[in-house]
Amino acid sequence: MDQIRARTFDDPDESIAYDHDHGQVDIVEIGDGGAMRSIMKPGWSWDEDVKPYTDGWTSCLEHHWEIVLSGQMRYLMTDGSETLVGPGTFLEIPPGHRAWVEGTEDCVTIDW
Repeated sequence: MDQIRARTFDDPDESIAYDHDHGQVDIVEIGDGGAMRSIMKPGWSWDEDVKPYTDGWTSCLEHHWEIVLSGQMRYLMTDGSETLVGPGTFLEIPPGHRAWVEGTEDCVTIDW
């Protein structure tokens, strides 16, 4: 490939709304890769907004690489350790975590 390809989250390939008006996920794809923007409003939690759509998972079994653009998110690992992250934080999140929005600001993340 010798040309730049660009996509915008304002015109995603897929958009999924969270229940309870807790935000949405927008997915864009280019070639073999893609990225996901999550907009999670105050009150969003993995337990309430994601867990009901899994096959009985007690925590997220996905491995994430993400950057936080705004807001704050708290992650709880199955070993009991917790991490609070905010804007500008780049993180790798292994399987076995739950999360929820902290504070009164939307938490916006980009995962790939």
